[in-house]
Amino acid sequence: LEWQGIKDYTIFPAIHDIRSTKKGINLAHKSIIEYADVAGFEEVCVMEDDIRFCHHNSVKYFLKMKPKEYDLYLGGLYVGEILPDNTVVSFSGFHLYLCHSRFYEKFLATPDDAHIDREMTGLGKFVVCEPFAAIQHNGISSNTGKHEVYDNLLQGRNLYNG
Repeated sequence: LEWQGIKDYTIFPAIHDIRSTKKGINLAHKSIIEYADVAGFEEVCVMEDDIRFCHHNSVKYFLKMKPKEYDLYLGGLYVGEILPDNTVVSFSGFHLYLCHSRFYEKFLATPDDAHIDREMTGLGKFVVCEPFAAIQHNGISSNTGKHEVYDNLLQGRNLYNG
């Protein structure tokens, strides 16, 4: 965050569910969206702890490219077909995103025990930043508990390089 010049942020604690890792991740994302909803924020930016910015100006670029209308605006993704207008119907990749207040209720209504990003399919207007402003660090995945290398999922994708 320091590398991106971000000084005003809140770190939310992880949520651990001993029965289901994906439920813990899901509830952690929902806790941020619920906080933004209660606080009356028009939108909230969420970043996971394994975020890897593509350039030292990635966040500025991401915000500059923000579409006028969106429910979720994604900094990048790993799974999902990007349509010519940069929208996606189904995706995987919640490492960096903006959620608009008009979508909070739908976001929070998704099942708690589902993969939260995959559960969004068909619920709103999702736009991805092109080229991608951020990806995830390779390493131990909270979902799988194994060392994961995501590079093969980025084949043919454009990463922001300034």
